[in-house]
Amino acid sequence: SALDDAKEQGKDGIIAIVGSKKMHFMADGKWLLRQEFEIVQSLPYGFELLVKKINPDAENPTFKESVLTGECPDKKGLVVYYSDRCPYTDYHINVSLKETAQKRNLPLKVIKLTSAEEAQSAPTPATIFSLFYNGKFVTTDISVCMDSRFDKIVKLD
Repeated sequence: SALDDAKEQGKDGIIAIVGSKKMHFMADGKWLLRQEFEIVQSLPYGFELLVKKINPDAENPTFKESVLTGECPDKKGLVVYYSDRCPYTDYHINVSLKETAQKRNLPLKVIKLTSAEEAQSAPTPATIFSLFYNGKFVTTDISVCMDSRFDKIVKLD
C-alpha cells in the first residue's frame, strides 16, 4: 500500500489533494477521511489538502503559494493548464476547446505542464486539467471543452 511504501522510505506520512465537494479527476475526500486522513488546509475555491501521518510530530504539509488564490497570471479570456496524465485532455483542449473558444470570440491560452517542476508551480493543484476564465479558476471538468457543456459551466461576464 502507499502507506507501507511511505513507511519503508522513512517518510512522515502520505498526502492527497481532493475537492471539498466532488470534483472531476480528484480523489474522493470523504472516503479518505474515513481512512483516518485529516484535512490540514482548505482553499476557498474548493480544494483540500489531506494527510495521514506516520510520524505524529511531523509538520503539516501546505499548499504551495502559487495555488492559494485560485487565480492565474493571465487575466484575459480562457487559460487552461493540463498534463498528459489523462490521454484525452490533449484532444479535447486542442480541438474541442479551441473550437468552443473561437465560436465565442474568447482568447484561449493553453499551457501544457511537462515536468514535475512546472506542475508544482502551476496556479492550480489539479494538473490533469484546470480551466480559468479572466484569471479565476472555473473547473477541473474536461467536458467544459465541448460546445454543448461550455455555457452551463462557464459564466461569461
